[in-house]
Amino acid sequence: MEPDMACSMIQRLAEDGYTVGTLHSDNDATTQSRLPRSIIKKDDKTHLKKNLSKRLCGLSKNYKQLKSAKVIPYIVRCFMYAISRHQNCKQSMKAELATIVPHIFGHHEQCSPTWCTYIKDPTKFRFKHLPNGKALSGDKLKEELDKLAQSYIERADRLLNLGSTQSNESFNNSVASFAPKNRFYGGTKSLKARVSSAVMQKNEGYGWLSKVNKKSLLSPGHLTILHGIRKDRRRKQIRKTQSTTNFKRKRLTIKSKKLKDNQRETVKEGDTYGGEIEVQEHIDTETIPSKMKFEGEESVVVFDLETTGLSRKSDITQLAAFDGTTVFNEYVSPREVISPKVSELTGLTFDFSCDQMYHHGKPVESRDIQIVLLKFIDFISKKKKPNLFGHNIAAFDIPILMNKLRQHSLLSEFLLHIYGCIDTIKLARRKFKTKDIGNHKQKTLVTKLLGIEYDAHNACADVTSLFQLLEHFEYSEKDVFPFNAALLTDSYIPLIRASHITKLTARRLAHSGLCLKHLQLAFNRDSENGLKSILLEHGFNAKTVTSFTKYLTCTEE
Repeated sequence: MEPDMACSMIQRLAEDGYTVGTLHSDNDATTQSRLPRSIIKKDDKTHLKKNLSKRLCGLSKNYKQLKSAKVIPYIVRCFMYAISRHQNCKQSMKAELATIVPHIFGHHEQCSPTWCTYIKDPTKFRFKHLPNGKALSGDKLKEELDKLAQSYIERADRLLNLGSTQSNESFNNSVASFAPKNRFYGGTKSLKARVSSAVMQKNEGYGWLSKVNKKSLLSPGHLTILHGIRKDRRRKQIRKTQSTTNFKRKRLTIKSKKLKDNQRETVKEGDTYGGEIEVQEHIDTETIPSKMKFEGEESVVVFDLETTGLSRKSDITQLAAFDGTTVFNEYVSPREVISPKVSELTGLTFDFSCDQMYHHGKPVESRDIQIVLLKFIDFISKKKKPNLFGHNIAAFDIPILMNKLRQHSLLSEFLLHIYGCIDTIKLARRKFKTKDIGNHKQKTLVTKLLGIEYDAHNACADVTSLFQLLEHFEYSEKDVFPFNAALLTDSYIPLIRASHITKLTARRLAHSGLCLKHLQLAFNRDSENGLKSILLEHGFNAKTVTSFTKYLTCTEE
């Protein structure tokens, strides 16, 4: 359709007495092959830049070095600088285009001191936009980029005196606002009026309608005039702002940030879209966790356990939770004897001869642990993004609950419904000093802050009182950690033993929701750049990136 329209317009111009000598357009259609040989074809600057970026993005699928957010824009800038700088001399343009690939591969013999600072001080020279400040490497990549550069060198005559079709695109957008493409106006009588309206808006501004009304001896309309004045003033202000250096710099910054964000999301999501991707043998679809962010939709669930002893391998005797409205409280039939000390604290005893549990001497109904866990999962699953709160849960309650979930093959199901966990003892230690409050036990905090007494070491009473206590604490995303943080930490044991990272770093990584497998995925998807994008998002420094890069590189070899 595009070539036919171009031919038709040129023919109509010729009939009206106008001769077209040069045509500026993109290379996406066969227009040139259908035009008379007397018409010279010149490339469009905007489409030239866009097509160059597309070709480099195509190469990035096979060459990881091009996947870094700044690499492709840097190469595009090098090409466009050489082309823009020599618009009147074909030979000088060819010569400078031929120096670009050697330059980005670290060969600066032919570089010009006007745009390459290597000549000034070779010892301090670093590439600002290439990974780690170093030149690209690889014979195959260099060969591909040489072919790319050669294709532009061969058609340097078309790159002289480049034009721009931005004004055409702008006008097309104006026409599309009056005659949208998703509706068929081609067969209606209103099409001519709609296109004419776009032409008037382009030439006369937004006050065109008032002028038409006036010429037609109609009332211009006071509100219509004011609306046109406001719109024209706004358009003039936008154009003035867009021409400033600060606006252009801000636009480049936003574009750079968007590229980085897209790169990070690509690393985190793996394979999501591609030609015939569904029929490929190996599809990498595992998602790497993002940084935890509170969006106001999270629900609070306070939970607590009572157990047969103080060991992490103890049996659960009571499991309770509270979300502010509904109380979940279940007694559990233990498989081991409740220690006398714990029984004295909780008031729970269990008679194995008659399978009966007692609370302060009164019989209570108890169930098998598997049934209680399933009921607890059902309770949690009804909440939206539930965060589990508890006092000293990281050291005691979570390890015990996790052991029981793993024993009954319910851990993976449980993790599907949990958004994160927050230990309130850490919140209390951060806000209240020991000298001011005595200690950070829950009973002490409830007495001091709420001024009430309650049945401590009763899971049901513990969760309802702790829920009230949350009003006195401050917490954020930084306080959230995964329920399976201990398992994630264990994945880093090989690195800790090899002294690549410390135990503290391993715990920080685990609390971010990252295990070693996640970092291996990031490295496999985009080598060091992928690893860097994930770790920097979670607040880790370049030293940690280097440590993991060395370890994963050795592992691959």
